[in-house]
Amino acid sequence: MAQRTKHIDRRYHFIKDALQQGIVDLVYCPTKEQVADIFTKALPKDRFNYLRDKLGVVSAQSLKGSISV
Repeated sequence: MAQRTKHIDRRYHFIKDALQQGIVDLVYCPTKEQVADIFTKALPKDRFNYLRDKLGVVSAQSLKGSISV
């Protein structure tokens, strides 16, 4: 077996075993709902704002005036 693909086989078997033992449950997540995209892709503004809201992150501009110093 090629050394560079060995880690892929280990991960696959680890996940397969965890599924069979009921330790983890894999749930389908549509591409449209992949919140990790905000960290890995350049996105249009509306898509970025949608994912940011799903993460519960607020714009710094929305905080303006919310704290008095």
